[in-house]
Amino acid sequence: MENFWKTQVLYKDYIIEIVNESGYTLNSADNVISYRIEYFDEIASIYHTSKHGIRVAQGGIELASAIICETGGTTTVHAHSAVVVADSILICCCDKVYSLSIPELTLNWKRRIDPATCFAIYFFNGDFLIHGELQITRIDKEGNEKWIFAARDIFVAPDGQEAFALTESKIKLKDWQGYEYILNEHGEDISDFDKPL
Repeated sequence: MENFWKTQVLYKDYIIEIVNESGYTLNSADNVISYRIEYFDEIASIYHTSKHGIRVAQGGIELASAIICETGGTTTVHAHSAVVVADSILICCCDKVYSLSIPELTLNWKRRIDPATCFAIYFFNGDFLIHGELQITRIDKEGNEKWIFAARDIFVAPDGQEAFALTESKIKLKDWQGYEYILNEHGEDISDFDKPL
């Protein structure tokens, strides 16, 4: 199966490619491509909903490769699937965020951040914001939770509009029912309306 989703990040003199690997089979010699490191747990070894491959190259030479296989709400690779900072890549896969070292791609930590799905990750005032399906979470560089904001419904807009946006130090959200929220950097709702728009 072809890969339809991929993104590339330039960091220092490294090229980091992140690819959706839906056709990859764990521990199989029949894979068209291979990864040096496979991250999965016992459940994910049998049943996985998302597989994201990462490759780090420098000067046209591949230095490391890893694939993350996870269970939970399905995620895809896009421009906000990962952030790279301080010699680490933080990447969303299903309900978890992984932190891998650059360039080796060894595991720094992994945390379950959202009860359902982690859609995207953003660098925010020295920390990271996770746009989850059920909650918005601010974490530090070690993956420790600083605050969580949950609302009436999931943070997805049925009309295709943006459900998550950052403006300066504010976070604008829209849930499935059409309610809108504005959060400050501390995760407090500072919006002055309480009805669907």
